[in-house]
Amino acid sequence: MTRPDPTAWPTTCDAERLEDFRRARDLGVNWLVAQIGNDGEPMGAARANSWWRAPWALVVGGAPDAAARMMGWIERTALTEKGTFRPGPYGPPGPHTPVYHLSPIAIAAWLLARYDIAGAVMVAMSSYVDPHTGGVYQLLDHRTDPVQDTLLTAQVGVSALVTGRRDIADGVARWLITNYDEQTELPTRLYTSRRHDKVMTEFPAESAFFRVLDYTRPHQPYFNPGIAAAFLVGQHEQTGDTVALDRARKYLDITTAGGDLQFDDPTSVQICKFGWGVAATYAATGDPALRPWVVRSGDWFVRRQNDDGSWAPASFMTPEPGPLDFYWKTAEHVMELSYIVHALAAQPLDLSWSLDG
Repeated sequence: MTRPDPTAWPTTCDAERLEDFRRARDLGVNWLVAQIGNDGEPMGAARANSWWRAPWALVVGGAPDAAARMMGWIERTALTEKGTFRPGPYGPPGPHTPVYHLSPIAIAAWLLARYDIAGAVMVAMSSYVDPHTGGVYQLLDHRTDPVQDTLLTAQVGVSALVTGRRDIADGVARWLITNYDEQTELPTRLYTSRRHDKVMTEFPAESAFFRVLDYTRPHQPYFNPGIAAAFLVGQHEQTGDTVALDRARKYLDITTAGGDLQFDDPTSVQICKFGWGVAATYAATGDPALRPWVVRSGDWFVRRQNDDGSWAPASFMTPEPGPLDFYWKTAEHVMELSYIVHALAAQPLDLSWSLDG
């Protein structure tokens, strides 16, 4: 694969560059498929759930048969009829709600026309949605601590868009719009969590990564604006909500004003969801000002890919990744890069817009 000049980011996309993006996506898809058994069981499933996003990635990445095979295994082995995880290594560990792992399963099931599975999972996730604020609870013990965060809320919102759960999607839009509007320290800091319908600006230092995106520091959760934008632009597409579209753009502006460290730090991959969000917004609007950022994001994925087609998680968080770490991260990046390819493929190639206008 041709490796771009590491000293510069491209801003235009001709046929050759788009083919580079497709090739990277396909290498990732092939790597994922190679880790699936004949019965659909993903690699390492007996130890932990590193596969939750893989069926979604495979559907949008061009391997729906492999996704269906895996979905069959999920239905037989990992999920109950009520759309929750069975006991064992299938759900996420720790005190967090399972929505981040369940939501991609609902999306993949819907795209595979398994509406029964998707519907059951959405019902299961709805118990973790605050009906008053529209936000999604982060902790299983949410009656004791009702903290809600951007990442989980936006992710559940995307599955609500896909499955037609307007009741959930409208609440998620309200939460994300309100949280943006109540920020007081942008563009330096984006506070990403809420409690009792108020922005959380005070928290223990050890939980800062889950509560604030602080551009004065390295190793930040740069993914929060991107996933917020990905949902909000989808909400606009489904409902015509112009406020949702405006806030999608404003969330993206947080990243585009945030500096090159987000892209250039070799120890971090937290910028990945920006590619999804900016691609979704470009696909919906065709705004030429967004195109260079979509191209930059696609090039970022190409640069970070391993020769075997896999991607590794952030080394500052996982300095010695194992096979399961490569699996979940590769699935995520295949999904995100697929949406970049889709957005670029829908528009004429070899355009000359630049980040400088």
